[in-house]
Amino acid sequence: MKKLAILLSLLCCASTLTAQNLSDVLPLLQKNKRTTTETQQVFQLFRTASQPDVIFAAGASLVKIPPASAQEPALLNLIMRQDQPLKSIFSAVIITAMGKHYQDFVPLLEQGLQSPDLALRSYAAGAYSILNPSDKTYANDVVRLYIFDPEFAQRALHLLTADASAQFKLIKNAAQSKDAQTRAAAAMWLGMLHTTKANQQLVKMAKTETNSSVQTQLATALALNQNVTLPETVKGLKKDYESAQSATYALTLGFMTGNAISSLRQTILSKNKNERINTLRALAYMANVLSNPDAFAYSNDRTFDAGLLKSFIPQVNIISKTGDAVERTYADNALLQFEKLM
Repeated sequence: MKKLAILLSLLCCASTLTAQNLSDVLPLLQKNKRTTTETQQVFQLFRTASQPDVIFAAGASLVKIPPASAQEPALLNLIMRQDQPLKSIFSAVIITAMGKHYQDFVPLLEQGLQSPDLALRSYAAGAYSILNPSDKTYANDVVRLYIFDPEFAQRALHLLTADASAQFKLIKNAAQSKDAQTRAAAAMWLGMLHTTKANQQLVKMAKTETNSSVQTQLATALALNQNVTLPETVKGLKKDYESAQSATYALTLGFMTGNAISSLRQTILSKNKNERINTLRALAYMANVLSNPDAFAYSNDRTFDAGLLKSFIPQVNIISKTGDAVERTYADNALLQFEKLM
């Protein structure tokens, strides 16, 4: 689950930035903290770049870490230009992120809100909502912004409504969007709320979601709230292993790592074939999670959890030898993934 925020990457620390390929300028834009000099380098890249992906990535990075107020005149000058609308719209978003609220930007941001590029629409919606908080028309776009810039999205949503219950309602509505990316963002946001209502909505989403990218975000969000969501997730292992939803439950348990082990010890012995197969899938996912360099994000003690997981090897070996053809396939795959932990 490498979030779409990968678009926010950038630059090697050269004094002059002339690169036109995004791959040449990734490291600096990925930084969560930058020096004043580095931020100025990003700003220069934004001003001089001509490639849309570089303009977008540099602009998004300047929303996350705004430039010095002394750069406002240069950004206003970019807004006045007619030849690069992407740069003009992002300049308005950047100035808004700097804390300057110019109502004159509203028409320009409305142009961004009509863009077929959903990412650009998300940023435009964030700035538009800050400038015009009485208009909740673009609330779904603000929720989608959470994928790219959680802090900017939160600023916008808090201005759309200061009431926590009303904010939850807007996120819940976005969770029912026809757009998969919006649903994924809503799931991610719900997972960070850690409330009963948010967890209930995540459980509800898991029962129907079929889009793989949304399922990944759902699984992560459910795992973040495992103290509450674990029982419902385990129940989901009884789903038909060929159903799309079963993948959500198996992946969620994989992300829960050691906290799911006790439950999986029971389900792997189940008389229900779907439950056994989905347990094998969960074990395979867990092996992948624990063998990943980012395992620390899902496990407090990777070595300990990996040891717990490897204790399943004898049982999985038995299924590999005595199960039916389908069970053997999933057991063999789990054993293959376990090898990554050896």
